[in-house]
Amino acid sequence: MNSKTHIVILGLLSEEPLSGYDIKKLIDIRFRFFWSESYGQIYPTLKKMVKEGLINALSLSKDNRGKQRYEITALGRETLHLWQTQEPEKESLRLELLLKMYFSLGSDPQTLINFIKSFQSNHSQDLMILNAFKKELSSIPDPYQNHQNILSVIEFGVKTNTAYLQWCQETLKQLEDSHESN
Repeated sequence: MNSKTHIVILGLLSEEPLSGYDIKKLIDIRFRFFWSESYGQIYPTLKKMVKEGLINALSLSKDNRGKQRYEITALGRETLHLWQTQEPEKESLRLELLLKMYFSLGSDPQTLINFIKSFQSNHSQDLMILNAFKKELSSIPDPYQNHQNILSVIEFGVKTNTAYLQWCQETLKQLEDSHESN
């Protein structure tokens, strides 16, 4: 498998059995500032992983409302462990807002200002959520010291979103000042 969708699924299933819907929901909540997966990626990957023996489909019970749940297998845990020992691939970053700014010669500056304000609003919201996660996780007893790695990931998100917001303030001021002088 080339994509990392199966790794995200294995990681989440190593915590507890989940449905495809639950997996998507957790990705959108926990990883939203650094990772995304669509239902179109998750469900075909789940089917393929069952065939490969990385996960098992659990039998449906009346209490889970017809949602197919999955659990990780020993081979799945082995695959997850092997992935954890490999060097991470070079990260890629795609911010369409920056692409629009780069090619903005002749564009209406107000349109760009509106895009940046929207970007700013989204990242303000992300920062609020991350700080709430940080506060909540810090308040939970951690006898095995597992939370430190998760808190480090959250802190990365806090710092990244803080940098985005600082850039927004500086860029909005620059654009608004130059828009007013024209």
